[in-house]
This record gives sequence, structure tokens and C-alpha cells, in this order.
Amino acid sequence: MMLGKSKKKNVSQSLFNEKPKAFQLPPLVQTNIENAYDEMELLGFSVSMSMFDMLQTKYRGKFRAHDLKNNIGKIIRILGNLVTTKNVRTVKKEWMHFGCFLDIDGEFFDTVNFPDSLRKYPFRGSGIYLILGKVVEEFGFPSIEVHKMAKLPLTKDPRY
Repeated sequence: MMLGKSKKKNVSQSLFNEKPKAFQLPPLVQTNIENAYDEMELLGFSVSMSMFDMLQTKYRGKFRAHDLKNNIGKIIRILGNLVTTKNVRTVKKEWMHFGCFLDIDGEFFDTVNFPDSLRKYPFRGSGIYLILGKVVEEFGFPSIEVHKMAKLPLTKDPRY
């Protein structure tokens, strides 16, 4: 066989005459929330679900960014996904922040966190915040003066 004189090409013999075992994998279940956490781990953000879909609470707020213009002077509650903050010192050398958020519809709105509210309710990193504040208008553009603010928890990561 080694020298090629044999006409049989596929000759194999086993040492033992046992039937091979048939293995069967259990069904692998994969959820949208697992996919979202995988995407956040790999990309830094979720593609398959919005951050609002990942919240533990079902509350989505009554107000959106497009409602701010019609509610000048009123105190409202709104949910926002933090985009960025700008840190500024006041005349008294205290920190205040300007926040930029996306609402559930993907529209931008801005917040002003004065030193008093910022000390009590600081930013806690990226995520969804529930914001309570007064709608004000400067130069024809509405924003929210924050009275209270809290970062909302996301659904637990089922992978761990």
C-alpha cells in the first residue's frame, strides 16, 4: 500500500469494534438582552436594542424634547440618555454642568445643573437619567434647569 502497488486506496481498520457515541447539544437559547450586552462589550454601545429598552422600569416619561417649547416655565419629568457634559466654574468658583441628552425619540435636549442641584444629584456616568426640572428658554432655545436627577438601572446582564 505504501509503494502504491495496491489498488485499494481507503483501507482503515479500527483497533476496537465499538460503535461511536452520538452526542446531542442542548438547545442554545440567546436573548435580545444578551445580544445587547455583547454589543456593548464589543462596540461600546448596543445596536440591537436601545438603552431605553434595556431599562428595568417600564416608565418612559410623559414629555419628549419636542414638548419643551410648549412647556416653558413648567416643572416636568423627562428621561434622557446622556450624550455629554460640559463642566464650567461659576463666578464663585463652584462647579456647574451643562448636559446634553437624547430622548426616547432620538431628539436632543439640554440641561443646566447649577451647583446646588449638582452637589445633591451628580452625574454618574453614561446611561439613562430621570430628570425633574423647570423648562426655561434662552435665546429662543428651551432647556431644563435640573432640580433632581437620578441614573436609572438597566436590566441585569443574564450572562453572569
